[in-house]
Amino acid sequence: MLPVLTRWRLGDTVALMTTQAATLESPRSARAQALSFLAEEAARDVGAPRQNLPFDLALWFKTVKLFHEFENEEMLGQNPPENLQRAHRSELAKLIGFGEFVLERLRENDVTVQLGVTLADVEATLEELYDRQRAWYGGMTDPRREQILDEVFGGAR
Repeated sequence: MLPVLTRWRLGDTVALMTTQAATLESPRSARAQALSFLAEEAARDVGAPRQNLPFDLALWFKTVKLFHEFENEEMLGQNPPENLQRAHRSELAKLIGFGEFVLERLRENDVTVQLGVTLADVEATLEELYDRQRAWYGGMTDPRREQILDEVFGGAR
């Protein structure tokens, strides 16, 4: 595995984060490859001299959609191998980080109307990613888990 340097820029602050690139099961599904590519592109674009906030927002929503599809196909209802779990956890953390980055910029310059969404939509999507992180990797209380299951499936399981 190779180290990956991710650079996030919030105003005048630049944060560098080093992670280990996880390898998915070979051969990788087209969806997993697309998700990985979009996450890497998003990380590379953050901090670039010319940032396009509507593009970043659209990219984030598209990557979240691909992540959900990947999760549904590769993770749910299965016992995924450890390396797939690490990759899932890493991609989820990247989505949350990039979502926080985009949300902070949107609070300074709300361009959501250009994409037909609202700031509340962005906040709700980000909160849903945090809920997924807690559900998969801990930190979610039983009442919150039951609430989510009730909201999604119409009854706690």
